[in-house]
Order: sequence, then C-alpha cells, then structure tokens
Amino acid sequence: MSVTLRPDAIILSGDCGAEEAETLLALIQTNPDLPVDIAGAGWIHTALWQVILALAPQITGRTSHEFIQRWLLPLVKSGTPDTTAA
Repeated sequence: MSVTLRPDAIILSGDCGAEEAETLLALIQTNPDLPVDIAGAGWIHTALWQVILALAPQITGRTSHEFIQRWLLPLVKSGTPDTTAA
C-alpha cells in the first residue's frame, strides 16, 4: 500500500495510484488533524490530489517532482498556483 497511517501522519510512499484514493479519503476523514506526508511519494495520481484539494489537510514533506512542487502544492496551500517561479 502506498497510503498508510502512522500515529503522527498519513504517509504517501512510492507511486500512488488511483486505487489508493478511497483509502486516502477514509484516512483523512477519520484523522482530520493529521498531516499528509508526501516526502516518500513518487508520482501521486490526480485522484489523490482531488481528495487532498477537497479536504485540504496539512501537507508535509517535499517531493522531488517539480510539477507537484510548483503547481499542485500551492493550490493545496493557498488555492492558486505559483506563477512567479517561471
């Protein structure tokens, strides 16, 4: 499983496929105060981003994917992409 629960965070690890979206949804809903840690994640399917955007949990960790860092994380944090880092 690429989505797991730890006492201090919901962890995304490796490549996270669409089949993990329901698991992520359930974990965020039952643990709304826990952050979602993406430090160990590879590619994160858009289905998981939809869950993250809808529920807006705190995101911790940094991924090596430039697209995620530049476009998706700013949406989660502020609702708008970072267009200044061109």
